[in-house]
Amino acid sequence: MKFSVYPLFLLTVISLAGCTQLTQTTKLAQGPVLLAIEPVRAEVNVDTTETLIGISRTTYILGVIRVGSKSYADYPSLSFGLIGNTREKRAAIYNAIEGRDLDVLINPKFLIQEQHAVLFRRTTVQVAGFGGKFIFE
Repeated sequence: MKFSVYPLFLLTVISLAGCTQLTQTTKLAQGPVLLAIEPVRAEVNVDTTETLIGISRTTYILGVIRVGSKSYADYPSLSFGLIGNTREKRAAIYNAIEGRDLDVLINPKFLIQEQHAVLFRRTTVQVAGFGGKFIFE
C-alpha cells in the first residue's frame, strides 16, 4: 500500500486556514506627526432619585447560533469582571439608559442567570444603577 503525504498536507493546510477580519477606524499618519491633544474635562451629573433597570436575554443554539439583543452600550476598554457575558452586560446597560437623556450608567450591579440544556444555553442579565449625564467644561 502506497502512502501519499500530499492529501495529508492539503488537509492540514485547509484546517488551519480561517477567516480574518480587520477593521480600520482611522488611517495611520505617514511620517513624524506631533499631536497636541488636550485632555477632555467633564463632570458627571448623577441622578440618584431613580434607579434604572435593564434586562438582556441571549440564547446560544448549538454553541454557535446567537439570538438576542443587537444594540449595545459602548464601553471601550472597560472590564465587566472576570466572568464573561460582556456582550449581554453591555446590552443590558443599553436597555437601561435607552430613551433617556443619559450618557452612562453609574455603579451598575449585575444579576446573571444561565440555563444550560443539551442543545442551547440561555443567558439573562439584569442590571440596576443610577443614570449619569456628562457635563463638559
